[in-house]
Order: sequence, then structure tokens, then C-alpha cells
Amino acid sequence: MKLNRIGHKSKMVLAVQFFLALIFMEVLGAQVSPKLQYTSNLNSQWSKDTNIHKISSDGQWIAISEVFPENKRTVWLMATDGSHKFQLPDSESLNFSSNSQWFACIGKGKELINIDLKKLSESRYSDISYYSFSPNGHFIAAIKETSSNDKEILLINHRDQTVDSLKNVTKYEWHPTKNILFVTIKKSDTIQIIQYDVLNRQTRKLFTEINGTVEDMEVGSSGNSLAFISSKDGNNRLNYVDGNSGVAHTLTDIIIQNKFLNFRISDGKPNIDNRDKKIIFYLKAFKEPQNKLESDVQVWDSSDPWIEPRMEMYREQEENYFLTAWYPESGKIMAIGTPGLPTSAMRVNHDYALVYDQLQYEPLYKFYSNVDLFVKNINTGDTTLVSKNQYMNDNFVTIAPNGQHLSYFKNNHWWLYTISNGQTINLTNNLEQNFQNTHLQYAGDLFPWGNPGWIDNETIILYDEFDIWLMSADGKSNERITRGRETNNKYRIIRNQAQDFKNVQEFQPHFPTPNFSSKEGIILSVFDNKTYKSGLSIWKDNHDIKPLLWVEGKIDQVFIDESGEKIIFRQQRFDQPITINCFNLKKNRSYLIHQSNKGLLQYDLGTFEFIDYKLNNGIELQGSLIYPSNYNPNKKYPLIVEIYERESFHINNFEPPSDCMDIGFNLLKFTLNDYFVLLPDISYAIGKPGISALNSVTAAVTKVLESGEIDEDRIGLIGHSFGGYETAFIVSQTNLFATAVAGAAVTDLVNYYHDVNWEWNLTQMWRIENQQFRMGDSFYKMKENYYANSPLTNVEQITTPLLLWTGKNDTNVNWNQSVNMFLGLKRLGKKAQLLLYRDEGHTLQKTENQQHLTTTIYNWMETYLKKKT
Repeated sequence: MKLNRIGHKSKMVLAVQFFLALIFMEVLGAQVSPKLQYTSNLNSQWSKDTNIHKISSDGQWIAISEVFPENKRTVWLMATDGSHKFQLPDSESLNFSSNSQWFACIGKGKELINIDLKKLSESRYSDISYYSFSPNGHFIAAIKETSSNDKEILLINHRDQTVDSLKNVTKYEWHPTKNILFVTIKKSDTIQIIQYDVLNRQTRKLFTEINGTVEDMEVGSSGNSLAFISSKDGNNRLNYVDGNSGVAHTLTDIIIQNKFLNFRISDGKPNIDNRDKKIIFYLKAFKEPQNKLESDVQVWDSSDPWIEPRMEMYREQEENYFLTAWYPESGKIMAIGTPGLPTSAMRVNHDYALVYDQLQYEPLYKFYSNVDLFVKNINTGDTTLVSKNQYMNDNFVTIAPNGQHLSYFKNNHWWLYTISNGQTINLTNNLEQNFQNTHLQYAGDLFPWGNPGWIDNETIILYDEFDIWLMSADGKSNERITRGRETNNKYRIIRNQAQDFKNVQEFQPHFPTPNFSSKEGIILSVFDNKTYKSGLSIWKDNHDIKPLLWVEGKIDQVFIDESGEKIIFRQQRFDQPITINCFNLKKNRSYLIHQSNKGLLQYDLGTFEFIDYKLNNGIELQGSLIYPSNYNPNKKYPLIVEIYERESFHINNFEPPSDCMDIGFNLLKFTLNDYFVLLPDISYAIGKPGISALNSVTAAVTKVLESGEIDEDRIGLIGHSFGGYETAFIVSQTNLFATAVAGAAVTDLVNYYHDVNWEWNLTQMWRIENQQFRMGDSFYKMKENYYANSPLTNVEQITTPLLLWTGKNDTNVNWNQSVNMFLGLKRLGKKAQLLLYRDEGHTLQKTENQQHLTTTIYNWMETYLKKKT
């Protein structure tokens, strides 16, 4: 089937009745017309979100999606020069071939859609559950599910459009560079692994087993090796096959048990290093079943490091699995994880791993553990202490891309350990700038601004609040390559989302960092802390930073083509619907590829300004004040204050007017209906989360009232989750607000402190002592602070009508927190309502519930903030 083409400069509009709708990109620069008055009956037509999924290697095509109300989704395939644009059915597995000639996806009905981007033609294949392109893009291999519940591989030749098939297939993997497949085939009681030359249609048997199974295969990066787990009669074997010679090596459970008593080979996928010399896999502890009385009781013991649900999860996923290295040629087996240091983190190609014991210092009531951190030589088994009592949040510890250095953040400084000489240096000791993130204001461990990676495998990159620093591994030189501090701009390195990070073989993938090349050029994001404008710059070959562009609002989802010529990015602001744009580095210009919600551009969505306010302790803060559409300076308006932590930045997030919001609040729904909206920033003092919110929010509102534009008797307050807690507390301390809405709120700090987050199997103590609630210590050491900052403790003082809502399946904040607050208000005769949504969690997912909540909140505000007008 052939698609009609339409040139970029054509003025003719054509309707093409194929599976795709070919849409001509409209010419920009239309004459500006007066803004129209918005009406709420338009709400249902706007897309809620727009995302970039893939970019072709040559940068000529992109695939994006838009999500509409009731979770309806549209996929777009479009040329980045604006010449062609196709609308696809809602599809998944969006991908381009490596040669940029083909695009494929799988529709909801398991239909593979394969598009020739040169000829603009398409072909379809039914009952496809999975597909992938060959390394050069000349073929597609697709798993077809037959009616008999068997599977076969369709092999689609892009050159002549012929289709071959392989029957009785269970799984396959492509050779990384050649048109060769490694395929698992099951016939009757026999299972085989074959190597199939797709071009020449030649088959070579690599493995055969009777009455056995084969688990996931791993093809080495060279394509010359294959590893897989096979099982027969309850015994596992780790198999390694040399793809060139066909020579096989096998590691059995019997061999393992001779070396590691009571262990066996796990079913997990093995990984091969890039030299085809080493296989990394997991051993699993083997325990004989015990004859016990059947019972479903779970025993919690106060002497355990963690509560039993978390201990159970740890035993199932961590404690009984030990990372191990096997060298097939020599037969050597080396333990990486051990019972003393069970947790391991590494890249497969490295010869060193991080090892530690998560339980060593527990209980600490943090999300992550503190550990004695060791580096282990996988070849020799030697273990060396790197950092004692190290906090293991993934922002605190990183592994260099070459595996030769470990960096860690401790005592407010970055430290670097070099494996080759065992030397540890303090990288930031003699620098005036702070590298800890003081904006978070968390109790406990101060977070770093970040270590995004390395330059050319030789120089570590660090962030302070504003700038990017380069530091040599020997600590003798450092350089601040940006000058953001002087201009109040924040610079950060952009990690290209077009790169395929899935091929990086990592265990505990939180710690390894990428390598950036200064020769290829590094794209930087720039954020103006005063105006909230965003920009892009480029740093190349140690030259000065070159600015590329500045835009209103936020830039994110940055994709760069392989040549480094085109930068594709997303842009938005509260009053600017999401756009997809391209910046051409050669032509030094930016242009629009796709405009979402184009119809909204003709309406007045309001304006905004920043407000500056100061707390009694001298701290200066900023808020974003959004004006109502069609603002009349001779009129006084009601105000909605939406709170969480640093909310002023949300001026750069676009959400279309909607009656379906997962937390019930839609900014434009209010500004389009004669409301001001204020998004204030909050500063926290340790031990005083509620009081801090009270002081910051009231200071922001007081500042806004100075303009005379707001009716001081018509101010509403709203927050969700931590913002719901702050809302409930604030109205217990002041009569400033005419009404308030608290969603999924913590209302009783003492009860919440003794509760469990069942989704993560963690107590909530860590969150209150060391994270967002910022109490800084346990309830038993500072009871008065807990009571003083608890809304329920102060419920008698509330006079503000309060709407509470929560989901009855909320495991993040127990829904009883809202019930308790409501019962207190009811018993005291206060004005309150509680919305309790069945089968919903911390946010609402069902469209009908979202609509009910959003509408109820809006009507609640209308009742109390406009009844006097």
C-alpha cells in the first residue's frame, strides 16, 4: 500500500483514507487575533499530556503520543522538517530501525504496523506480541501467537517484503551486529537453541535437551557467545556456548554445591562481559523444606532490623541471592556477594564491585541504609573498605563509567576513591561553594546537588547550586566551566534520551554513571532562577559555553540525533500548551514540529507575575501569582492558594482546563472562572513542618493582599498529600482562609509515625524523622513538637469549612487519617465533608472519580468564595 505525499510548501489539503491520516503541517506565523472568552463545555477536547517516545537515528522522524480524557491515546509519527505527519492507532513498542528507514509499533489488537519511511507505505501483521529490528534494520523478527497457543517467528525481509517463519518458538535474541538469530524452539519433549542465518536461511544447532527447560538467553556484545540457564529434573545448569566454534561449557548445581554449600544456580538471566570471558549470575540459597504446622501467621520481632514485611521482602529478593562470577574457559568461580556482604552493585564489564550489608546499622528509620562500603576485586576476591557508615541513597554513591573510581558524598563533601592505588581524596574541601542541596531542607543526611557522570573517562563532573564543575581524578585541578552563580542561572548536563540505556548491563543500576564526550559536544540545560525561563547551551572541546536558545517556560524530554545536529525537545508553561520543537545546530535555529491543543491558543488563559516575600527570620521566598483570564483591574477577585513545598516552579507546567484531575485541582479551571491562583514556596525549620508552612503561606498571602486585587474574605487553601497535611494544619492556626481542601492528608502525626506504608513495607517513621516531615528525631524525644505540628491535636481551633478526600486503598497515607480528622470536626460541630473513594489509592485513577472530585472541589470553592458576590 502506498501513501500519497504532500510537500511542505503545498497549499492543497488532501484526505487520505488509509490506516493513517496524513496531515499537512500548517505554516506558522498566522496573524494574531483577539483572544476569545473560554467556556467550560470545551474541556473534554484537550489532550492531557504529550510525550516524545523515539527519534530516528538520522533525526528525520519522531514518534510522540497525546493522552486525552478517559485515557484515550493518540500516537503521531512525524517528520522533523514538518513535511509529513501521520496519526496512528493507540500503539505501544514504538521504534525506528537503526538505518532510519523503517518505523514499527504494535496496536491494541496485537497488530504489528510496519512503515517504510522512504516510500511512505505500510504493511500489517496480526497476532504479534513482540518484535524487534535486526541490527542493520533490513529485517524484523516478530513473535506471532497462533490459535493453538503456540508461537512462531515471522521474519520480514524489508528488501523484498518476503516473509519467512520459524515454528514452535519460545523466545529469540538478535546477534548484535549481524542478521543472525539465536532462537529457542520447543517440540514435544525436546527443547533446542539454534543459530539461524536470516539472510541465507541456514540453521545451526547449539543446544538440545530432552524433558528440560531453557530460561532467558544472553547474547554477548560481540555476538560470539551465548549464555543461558537450563533446567532438568529440578537441577539448574548455567551454559556457555562459543558462537564461533560451538564449544560449550556447563556449570551445574553439583559443581556449585561442592564449592558453595547449600547454594544452587538461580533462574535469573546471566550476563556476559564484552570480552566473552566472564559470566555474572546469581546463586540462590537452597533450604530444605521444614515440616511445620500450616499457619498463615506473620511473626514480627522487635529485635529484627526492619519490620517483618520488609524483612520478608529482603529475604525473598536479596538475602538469599548472591552475585557470582564464572570464567567458563578456566572453570573458575568467584563469589561477589557473600553472607557477610550480600548486596552487590556493578557493571558486568568491570572487574570490581561494590559490596555491603544493608542490615549492618539498622534500624535507622531512613529509606536507605547506612553501610560500611567495600570494593571487591572479582578476580582475586580481595575486599577493601572505601567508606565507613556511608548513606546509600543513589544520589550519594556513584561508580565511574570505566569502573576505576568510586565517588561518594559524605559530611557535606564529595570524596573520590581510586581503586588502582587505594587513594581517597576530598574533591571539594578547598572550595568555597556548597555542594549540598540546601533547598530540600530535609532532616538527617544533606543531599548533594549531584554527580551526573564523567568527561572522557578522566574528569569527574559535579554540580553546585548553579554551576557545573570538572575535577581531575587526582584532585589536583578543578574548573567551574559555567558562570551561573553570577547570573542566577542553573546549568545542568542533559543526558540524551535517544541513547539506548537498556543495553548497559548493570546490577543495582542506581550507582553507575555515564561518560560524556567533550569532542562530540555536550548539551546543557539552563534555568533562570528569577524569570523561570529555560534555555539550551552547548559545551565542546573545552571552548566557552555557547548559548543556543531561550524560551518561556520549561524544556524537557531532550532527544539528540546520532550526528548531534538536531535537538528535539518539549516545551510548556501554564498558559502555553505543550509543543514539540527542533533546534538545528548547523542552521542555528529552532522551529515547531507539533503544537498540542492548538485550539486553546485563541483563548485568554491568564497572565502571571512573581511575588517576593520575607519571613520573620529574614529568609526571602518567591511565589507565582496567576491572574484570572480577562482580568479587570477595577474588580476584586477571590484567591486559591495551592501548596506543597516549592510550588512556584509549577508555573512552567501545562495542564489544560479539565474536569478530570487525579488530585482534583486544575489551575486553569479556576483562572478561567474569575479566580487568582497563588503558588507559594515554603521554607522549613527542622522539627516544625506545620508551623513552617503556616509562616510561609501566610507571609505569601499577606504580600499578595497588598496589591488590593484580592478580596481578603474570599481566600481558599488547597493541598494534596504533604500539601494536604499542611492545609489541615494551617486552618487549625489561622482564620485567614474562608475555606480549604485537604486531599490524602496526614492529620495525626503521632498515629502516622506509628503506621506502615504497605506498598513499600516501610514504617512511616523514616518519612517523619528524616524526610519530608522534617521532624529530625523520634516522637519519644520530642513529643511536644509532634503534638504542636499535628492538625488533629489542634482541631478544636478550626473554624474554616474543610473538605477532606482520600482513596480507601491509599497505602501511602492511611485513609483513616482523613476519617479521624473528619470525626473530630463532626464531634465538635465544625463544617466539614469527607469524600472516601472506594478502590482508589493516593491519587484517583478512575475517570468518573476524577470528574466527581474535580467538580466537587470547584463547587466547594464556589460556595464559600463567591457566595458574597
